[in-house]
Amino acid sequence: MKPEEMKEKVVSSIKAIEKAPRSMQMYMEICAKCGTCASVCPIYFGKPEKRYNPAERSDLVRRIYKRYCTMSGRLLGSLAGAQDFDPGKMQEWVEMFYECTGCRRCASFCPFGIDNSVITRKGRAVADQLGLTPKTMLKVIQVSLATGNTDNASPAAFKAAIEFLEEEMEEEHGGTKIKIPVDVVGAEYFYVPPSGDVLVNPEATMGVAKVFHVLGMQDRWTMSSKCFDGANYGLFTGDDKSMKADNKAYVEEARRLGVKVMLMGECGHAHRIMKMMMEKGRWWGDLPFSIINCMEWTAQQIEAGRLQFDKSKNAQPVTYHDPCNFGRSCGIVDEPRKIMEASCADFREMYPNRAENWCCGGGGGLSAMDEIKEFRMEVSGKKKLAQIRETGATYVATACSNCKRQLTQLMEHHGLEIEVGGVHDMLSRAILVDGKAAERVSYD
Repeated sequence: MKPEEMKEKVVSSIKAIEKAPRSMQMYMEICAKCGTCASVCPIYFGKPEKRYNPAERSDLVRRIYKRYCTMSGRLLGSLAGAQDFDPGKMQEWVEMFYECTGCRRCASFCPFGIDNSVITRKGRAVADQLGLTPKTMLKVIQVSLATGNTDNASPAAFKAAIEFLEEEMEEEHGGTKIKIPVDVVGAEYFYVPPSGDVLVNPEATMGVAKVFHVLGMQDRWTMSSKCFDGANYGLFTGDDKSMKADNKAYVEEARRLGVKVMLMGECGHAHRIMKMMMEKGRWWGDLPFSIINCMEWTAQQIEAGRLQFDKSKNAQPVTYHDPCNFGRSCGIVDEPRKIMEASCADFREMYPNRAENWCCGGGGGLSAMDEIKEFRMEVSGKKKLAQIRETGATYVATACSNCKRQLTQLMEHHGLEIEVGGVHDMLSRAILVDGKAAERVSYD
């Protein structure tokens, strides 16, 4: 692409902010450069250099906006913080916007409430329009749109994985058959996990299946053999068209199945898109089903006294990492703790936690980018590593496939013998089925 053509597209995209929600326009105008966002940023904590300051990254967009969209910028130029776009720095632009985890911690502490993750997404969207989205991220989106899941798994592969999980649960529970229904039209609940909780870290899905079994609801839920992955990387690349296309397939499948409840799995960004963006934004009008997260639903069953546990099955010290999307964007923070406290003998908190938690270092899709693994291990994950060490835990539970991948690699990279898994993994090991907890088998 010619430099002048690139400049035209970038400037046009940024000028469109004038028609964006007022909050976005305010982000362009009111930053005081106080440094608060840098002081609470996991990236800047890991490497306190100007490049990694959230305000500096956001200024890539902000300076151009001021140059073309404000009177002071047009008249005073750099004196007003305005600057024209330099096509020669586009590669640096892309790199810097993919050095942000989008964790939104800055927004929690900024005195003006500036959410730098929104500006990061705008910067990534501009890169996407120019065909400069990192290849790893682009491939994930292409695979998901083509196959319905980010792992490129066929319906046959999914069904084989489900059969394997049913066999493992039967072995764990001495011959008791615990079913995971698939493609059941007329079921009440449609369970939508990240595909990793079926194909990579299956215990979370097994835990959900056991809850349905204990409640006598084996015939009231289903999964789909073609829509079994709530992950949606369009959120991370700023590609709204792909994000909505990925989302719509699941809405159409829920309609086809005739379900009353879409039960989202342990995936913060998937739940955020479905519940906080799609449902509230009425992307597809009024929906014939409600949306709830599996951790909310399971916590309700525990509070009602419908589930019993043998905590001795989880005797090791366990801590919980709040995925940023659950902690700050969806407000699901107490429910996973209710599950952990019910099923674990030694649950320990990291501090700070909940809405003030520190990102794992792999948010915003970064955990999928092995080309920046060293950055994730030594910079963006530095604070989370310290937090985990401080607890003395030997197991870290979290509710996000991206977090699980990042934390697993973080433990391996730093030589720590700390297991990583999901919240319903802990439940699966301790829940009583016919009065007995599972006799675990290895899934390695």
